[in-house]
Amino acid sequence: MARRYAEYKPAPDKPSPAPTNVGGYDGLLNYCRGKEVALPRSREGLVVIDALIEHPEAKGDLTGLARAIGMFYGDVLTHIIPGAHWEVVEEGFPTVRISRNTSVSVIHVAQRRLDVGLPTLAMNYDHAIDLIDGDRLRGN
Repeated sequence: MARRYAEYKPAPDKPSPAPTNVGGYDGLLNYCRGKEVALPRSREGLVVIDALIEHPEAKGDLTGLARAIGMFYGDVLTHIIPGAHWEVVEEGFPTVRISRNTSVSVIHVAQRRLDVGLPTLAMNYDHAIDLIDGDRLRGN
């Protein structure tokens, strides 16, 4: 091909689906296996993590897993909420777009849960679901 020329192809008819399972939480899964705790990718899994965080000996271990907890939370959102998908707005801090107008900074949610204690991951999840229901009612 001659210099300064590029070959263009038409865009595919069907866009590829947005990623919903990006992983990044193997350390969290290994930690839970070591504690013989099941971690379903659902709201119940978030409740399990919240319970571990409340346990004094586990909280210290989980502090180093803030990113993994956030990634797990994001995967729960992308698997439960239709159309939710991952986005990277700020390097190192992925978000999950849950509606046209709303995204969740999952790493920040996890870090706040570990640092402050409230709201819990389950509370954040419930709030995200409430926002989605509100957006749907408004037609967004």
